[in-house]
Amino acid sequence: MAEQFELREREIFNILEKIKKFPKVILIGGYALNSYVEFPRFSIDCDLVVLDGNIILKVLKKEKFKIIEEEENFIRLEKKIDNIRIGIDLLIGKVKDRLSGITFEFLDIFQDSIIKELVAKSNPRIKINFRIASPEVLFIIKFASLRKQDLRDIFMLSSCRLNKNKIKKLIKKYFSSDLFNIRKEELKKLIISQDFMYSLQGVYGKLPEEFIEKNKRRVINFVEF
Repeated sequence: MAEQFELREREIFNILEKIKKFPKVILIGGYALNSYVEFPRFSIDCDLVVLDGNIILKVLKKEKFKIIEEEENFIRLEKKIDNIRIGIDLLIGKVKDRLSGITFEFLDIFQDSIIKELVAKSNPRIKINFRIASPEVLFIIKFASLRKQDLRDIFMLSSCRLNKNKIKKLIKKYFSSDLFNIRKEELKKLIISQDFMYSLQGVYGKLPEEFIEKNKRRVINFVEF
């Protein structure tokens, strides 16, 4: 299993190396999250927000990736190496959350992004400098969906030095009052549930109790205003 993860990460990092010269490409999702959190997780797919999908498509097709799903503002590509599936999702011009209906525009994500070192979880010698969405933007995107994986990611992001004012500003821009209150109450209920703790341990193993309790408080604090 570890060998599969390393092979997948090597290929993803190889692709990132080939496209990092293009200025309008931003990494989001699990790989972006790993550049911020204390306890990184394995991520199967790589999520990229791009202004112009055609440029990146040329690179990916040259690397033998094939389009398997395509719709407005979204293209999914995959390739297999030794029967290991490697997936890349291109979100073109925006990130649209299907559950909430919220659309996060490319410019907002880009303006609040930084070039940061990204280190592979499977092998710390594999690393790259790449443009990554800010932790506050990642928090808000995850908060919009609030699926089980999103909740785990929000929890881990909360250990970072997040800017609460920035989170508040983004929420006010993108969320209606009703949706925000619904998501906030869901989050407050789920974050203290036993089901969430089982979910967290299933991905990260046993985490320090002090870390868990402190992060629970931080998560709630970031959406209390």
